[in-house]
Amino acid sequence: MSSQTPRTSLREGLRQAPKANQPFIPDTAPVRRSHTQANQSPQPTPMSQTHSNSPAPNSNSSHFPTEGWDGKEQKVPMNTREVATPGNRPGLFLNLHGKVAKQPDFYDPYFPLRYLEVPKTDHIYKRAHYGLQSGIPDEVDFALYHLVQISNQRWDKFKFEGFPLLAETLMEKALGVSILCTGVKWELQYDFRQPMERINMLNSLHGTRDILERIRRIPVTLPTDTLETDEFNHRLRNVKEATLVLRNMVLLRENAFYVSRYAHGLLRDFLVILINLPNQPRLNEIRNDALDIAEEVTKFMRTDPEDPLWLSLLHCLESSDRAHVVRALWALTHFSTEIDEPEANRALERMPKQTLQQMYFHTLLDLDKDVLSGALDFWYQYTLSRENIETMLDIFDFPSVFVPRMIALLTHEARPSKKETVLQEEKVAPPPSEIPRVPAELLKDLMELQEPERSSRWLRCCFVEDAECEITQIALWQAYQSRFADPRVPGGGVLPAAEFIKNVSTTFTNAQAQVINGPGAATRFIIKGIRPLETAYTFQGFPYLYCKWADNTKPTKTCQRAFATPTDLRNHVFADHMELKATDTPGHYNLDPAETPIHTCHWDNCTRFRASGPSANTAMVAGHVASHLPEERPADAEAPVSKRAVLQERIVRKWFYMDTPINERGEPIGVAYKAALVLRNVARNLPIGMAQKYNGLSWKKAVFLSHRPKIVETWDRNRSLRKELTELIMIIEKEDYY
Repeated sequence: MSSQTPRTSLREGLRQAPKANQPFIPDTAPVRRSHTQANQSPQPTPMSQTHSNSPAPNSNSSHFPTEGWDGKEQKVPMNTREVATPGNRPGLFLNLHGKVAKQPDFYDPYFPLRYLEVPKTDHIYKRAHYGLQSGIPDEVDFALYHLVQISNQRWDKFKFEGFPLLAETLMEKALGVSILCTGVKWELQYDFRQPMERINMLNSLHGTRDILERIRRIPVTLPTDTLETDEFNHRLRNVKEATLVLRNMVLLRENAFYVSRYAHGLLRDFLVILINLPNQPRLNEIRNDALDIAEEVTKFMRTDPEDPLWLSLLHCLESSDRAHVVRALWALTHFSTEIDEPEANRALERMPKQTLQQMYFHTLLDLDKDVLSGALDFWYQYTLSRENIETMLDIFDFPSVFVPRMIALLTHEARPSKKETVLQEEKVAPPPSEIPRVPAELLKDLMELQEPERSSRWLRCCFVEDAECEITQIALWQAYQSRFADPRVPGGGVLPAAEFIKNVSTTFTNAQAQVINGPGAATRFIIKGIRPLETAYTFQGFPYLYCKWADNTKPTKTCQRAFATPTDLRNHVFADHMELKATDTPGHYNLDPAETPIHTCHWDNCTRFRASGPSANTAMVAGHVASHLPEERPADAEAPVSKRAVLQERIVRKWFYMDTPINERGEPIGVAYKAALVLRNVARNLPIGMAQKYNGLSWKKAVFLSHRPKIVETWDRNRSLRKELTELIMIIEKEDYY
């Protein structure tokens, strides 16, 4: 027998048997029950009597038989105490530095944290920052790798102002490409008082004005083959990573402003050197990133005609690489746009003639939207000055070359659209007020069918779907009963009213039984979505043709026999009414002249022979009667669609437009909008006076008079550009007195 206590045995899932001379007294302390037993209370059962010598059990205690034990574990509450851990009490562990970092067995420059335990910190930014500044190759590799990841994923949170000298360090690292290309390292000089005689010295404080001359004087030693050593590849990768980090970071406006203000000297030299790298494919990525950086930072930079960066970007326009041309255009057009100074961009004053001609050629590339848009951005900036317009007049023939091209671009990427104005609404005839009668021929076919197929066929032959029409349920039910109810049969041999109304919705998909609560206590039960036909239709969907021949009685009576086909109607008229004799050929009749004038026309009150009387010319009268009859129907003819007659046609006035795309604010965007702004600038800044080479006309008339109709036409069709074109037309129409 084990010496465990009853409470211990409960924890192990066993119950201790009572000793022979001692009754079992269970532990009455509260225990925690399982979820399945939480709502169940064990019911004690009395123990069976035995002949043991054990004393009688205590009457105040509960007795639990061991036979009913199910063997499930019953848990009991446990006393716990709070223990301070770094998770719940971080303040107690701030000053503990007992843990020593383990030394790695080997070192991976890209993933050092995988094998190295370092104190946890939220400053991976600082770790990479300091590693880059240390100059240790492994630390530099680690820093550049993680800076690339951070600048790509968290570029909106990674700012230069929080990490002093990071921008300068990255640019200095990227300038290491000159060692690979020329074997010469650029030295940065921040003290303007120091001499700058050495060719590899850069004025990092204000920028090196003669840097292009220095670059030309340093010979390129980089071979043109693609064979590279491991050290060369490693250095080139570091340069690319440093340039990519700068490119990613300056996409944030705050970083672009920071680096262009606090490192503008080094930034200019950095961009000039990277843009003027040797023309080799392996260096294209570096040049593209440098042009991307220039696009973001030039908007905060001043320039002038002798600016090395401006000249380098102009040189890129002659590149055979489209990516270089597009990026250079964007960088040139963004120069000084964020500086509120009239003289911030003075480089446009001395644009070379060849560059202006090349810019015009770029506007001819309709299929290259990026180049075309960049060229128009340039022309917008350039035409803001009256002096620049006078320079353009010496290069381009405005009336026949430049202005027509800008007008042609007003419809670039225009989207066709249509506007309709209803001048007169359509009016159709009201639906028939009576349900068409069923011809004897149709009734015979319907009586051969069983319900509910008979009622469905009758509905299709006498009604058609029409969403605007309705008919009362009682009228429909009475028409059905009057045609098919047989008083000799119990129930009339027709469907009950409820089933018939339900069958209407089954026959016509869009028909619905509705209850209309009218004014007062009037309530109408209708079928919405069907209307009666003018005449009954055959099973094939063609209308029955009624004979309209009148007899000689007074008052006259019409024949009114119904026929399924035009051939049957024609044979009936010729044989029964005109009494012509049929020939051996089916459908042909003897048209020989009659002995006496007996033939006339009684079709629907025809007056053809009313004055002249009957005629003996059988062929002539038969031909006239045939003109009243419907034409023969082809064997493969499709069933007609029943429509109500149009009493008043719908008159609509339509306008067709070619609109320029707009943004979410409703403002025009794109090439056409920029072309309109260029034309407006040209009209504003044309010289005041007479153009002697254009027959003494004023410059506005000489340039725009012949193109005014086209501008007005574009104004009429392009609603997006109406504001800009209205200003252009008003400037053209304004008379200048001189």
